[in-house]
Amino acid sequence: MKLFNIDMHISIIHDIKTLFQELGHHVESCCMSGHTWVNNEQQRTTEVIHPGNFTAINQDICDKFYTRYQKELEEYDGFIHSYPPAFAMLFKKWNKPIYTIACTRYEYPCGSGESCSRERLKWLNEGLISGHKNGQIILIANNLYDKKYCEQFCGAEWKFIPSICKYIDHLTCNGNNDKFIVWERNRDGLKREFVHPKIDHTFSISQPYDRSTLINYAGIIHIPYNISIMSAFEHYAMGIPMFVPSYDLLMSWKKQGRDVLSELQFPGNLNTPLSNEWVHLADWYDTDNMPGVILFDNIKHLYELLDSYDRTKVTEQMKKFHSLKKIKVATMWKETLI
Repeated sequence: MKLFNIDMHISIIHDIKTLFQELGHHVESCCMSGHTWVNNEQQRTTEVIHPGNFTAINQDICDKFYTRYQKELEEYDGFIHSYPPAFAMLFKKWNKPIYTIACTRYEYPCGSGESCSRERLKWLNEGLISGHKNGQIILIANNLYDKKYCEQFCGAEWKFIPSICKYIDHLTCNGNNDKFIVWERNRDGLKREFVHPKIDHTFSISQPYDRSTLINYAGIIHIPYNISIMSAFEHYAMGIPMFVPSYDLLMSWKKQGRDVLSELQFPGNLNTPLSNEWVHLADWYDTDNMPGVILFDNIKHLYELLDSYDRTKVTEQMKKFHSLKKIKVATMWKETLI
């Protein structure tokens, strides 16, 4: 099977391309994200839709896309994409399978963001559901929170297929430098409240980094800025011990107005209200999907864990589970592909 992709997300499709190659399929990707450097790739674009106008996607843009690329894309057996799900509308006129993967709040940019409107959200919802009902659009979510969110606000059933990040199968945590880093996008200084001799505060995800350097750390402390974070899938796949605030602590920080879960929803979101109970569905709280994640109830508790946990044992548990998970996910995709 030969599939075509357009995406504003770098890692979802990179994972799909790697897995599908092993399954005997090929994915040609036009990734328009500005972060393609993470995968040592070049940012790509099209003549019709591009990084400068994708937030304005509507039926007119979709029609123009079909007119311009009708012959070029006819050779493909179908289409696959993640962010944003609105890109499914680009491909409907080919009347071929479209695999739509929701990885973070499906409605952007039609139902949230600066250019959202009720009319555009209605266009998106109706387009996704009509395509799903006639069997053309296969609705998928790579995390349980977005599965719940999509089913609540868009409708239909979205199949849960987690990401597995096969592109880093060759990397395994060794903890050689015996240091920990903090993974966050916090804007109110919460990171600076973590004071421990083994925490390396020189690392920042706002600067380009090489994934291969992460395996030298003894663990990663996550301050969640979203409900599902692709880098968390990567860290788990590498067997890097993950320290994450418990649900109660995370909700306490959120109630205090601390800058956590800041990307839980996009500005101007027309799909509301959200339930705090849904945060229980986060990847790191899902023991069926990510067993071995270490939860801390407060900062003092975190320090105790950093000083007492067994790094080798945790890494072995994560890698062993992940090996089984890869087999399960490959089977799920085989059953899903038309």
